[in-house]
Amino acid sequence: MNSFYPLLSDVTRTAPSFHNPGHIRLWNDTPLRNFEPHLLMAILILLLVAGIGYFIYFKRKAKLNKGTVNGQDDDEFLELTSKKNLLLKKIVQLEEAYEAGELSLDDFNEKNTAYKNYLYKVKQELNKFIE
Repeated sequence: MNSFYPLLSDVTRTAPSFHNPGHIRLWNDTPLRNFEPHLLMAILILLLVAGIGYFIYFKRKAKLNKGTVNGQDDDEFLELTSKKNLLLKKIVQLEEAYEAGELSLDDFNEKNTAYKNYLYKVKQELNKFIE
C-alpha cells in the first residue's frame, strides 16, 4: 500500500468514553439501573425548576395580597361597592315612591331604616379596605 493512505486502525479509532467507568459501574449497582440516567437527570432538574417556580409564584401572590384585609381580594371590594350603589339607588327610589304617594309613612320609615342600616354595614366593610 501507499504510505499516503492511513492505516485502517487509525481511521476507526474510537473516542474516549464520556463517563468515567467507575461512575457507570456505580450506576449499574443502584436500583435505578433500569432507567436511562440522562433522562432521569433531566426529569429531576425539571422538577427542581418547577418547584422553585411554584415557590416564587406563591410568594409573589402573597406579596400582592398583603395590602388586602385577611387575604380578601378585589372581587369582594367590587361586590361591596356595587351593593353600596344599589342601596343608594333603592333609597332614592323609595323617596320618589313616597313623594308620589305610593307608600305610606310607616312603610317608608320601615324600609328606609332597613336600607340605611344595611348601607351602614356595607360602608363599614368598605372602610376596612381603605384603612
